Amino acid sequence: MSALKKIFSIKKKPESAVEPSKEDDVKKIKLTFFESGYGSSKQAEGNHMVFKACLQDVYMDYKGKCREDERLQNSLKEPYIQERSKYEIELKKRRTVKAILDESIATLEKKIQLFKSEIVDVRHNPEKYVEDVDKKPKAQFYLGLIVLIPITFYLLVFYISASYSAFFKTFDPNATVTAAIFDANALSKAIEDGWLEGVFVATIPFAFMGLGYLIHMFQKHKNWLSFVKIGTLFVVTFIFDAILAYQIEKKIYDFDKTPISPPFDVGIALTSPEFWGIIFAGFVVYIIWGLVFDFIMKEYENFDRIKSFIRARREDIENAHLEINKLIGKINPIKEEISGIEGKINDLQRTIDGFIFSNKHYLTYHAEYVKGWFLAIADNFDSLKRRDELLAKCKEEERKHLEEHEIADESYEGRLYKLIN
Repeated sequence: MSALKKIFSIKKKPESAVEPSKEDDVKKIKLTFFESGYGSSKQAEGNHMVFKACLQDVYMDYKGKCREDERLQNSLKEPYIQERSKYEIELKKRRTVKAILDESIATLEKKIQLFKSEIVDVRHNPEKYVEDVDKKPKAQFYLGLIVLIPITFYLLVFYISASYSAFFKTFDPNATVTAAIFDANALSKAIEDGWLEGVFVATIPFAFMGLGYLIHMFQKHKNWLSFVKIGTLFVVTFIFDAILAYQIEKKIYDFDKTPISPPFDVGIALTSPEFWGIIFAGFVVYIIWGLVFDFIMKEYENFDRIKSFIRARREDIENAHLEINKLIGKINPIKEEISGIEGKINDLQRTIDGFIFSNKHYLTYHAEYVKGWFLAIADNFDSLKRRDELLAKCKEEERKHLEEHEIADESYEGRLYKLIN
């Protein structure tokens, strides 16, 4: 058995010496195996149990030498090293993609926090986020609305009563001027006179309010044409109020006139205090209503700008969350791929850190040893029966040996002995 330990012991040549070729080394080792097998078989007289022990000894000796053969190991591990490099490149790519996606998610999360802080801050510092906005539009809006509502009711009552008095009412000569103008039952009386009269009287106040709305809209455009339109609307409103006042004053004058009284005309109307009282009771209040309405609308626009800003920021937050969910949906598969690649790299690294038993090389030397053993049996036993018996038993031991170590397949390059962490 001592000869087996020297099979793989090849003397190291000085660096300056010419190294023998790999093919020559293989031939020498194969010859040594053959001679060792022949000698051991002859010495043991072909005993199959000794043959079994010798095969195990050859296997273990080769296994140790295979582990120590750095050049052979590097050659056997080269495909695994290259495969690991490919996986490392793929791992780097996926980590880069994941880092980009993580950075995008972090950026979106920062934006969400910024949007939330802006939603809180815009209520206290609206001018910081919205141009031309008052700091407290909400309070001023509600104060203006409190003033506008009773004025609106006043105009409704005034124009319904005044239009009914001017066009449809029959005056009582004993009634006062105030009673002649303001009639609490003007709308119901107009409806009793006919549905057209009722509709006419009920809608006249909204015509004036529509004029006020147009004035507000024209004021948004600061140009000469807008000022001309606004002036025209004021003139039209004044003329209509003057017509109402003229008609009412005429009816009162006709009831009070004497045979010597001159016919009622514009000159008489212009000198009548009641005429101007009716005009200013409607027109001046109408101007006040228009100014308050314009103020409220401006404050509402300021208030609406803040609400629009908040609404836009909430939409931005919702969109950011949707984008984050999309990015997370992309990251999860990448994480799984990274985990799988890391597992493969770790598995390859354990292979590289361990060693590879070369089945192919071992079977080459194993075959030479067995050939030597069998040849010794054939050369040293004349009895055909005894020789065939020994050969059969040794072949069975060889088969068991190869199956036990799972090295029966010559096309299989090697078995992996991975480093266990």
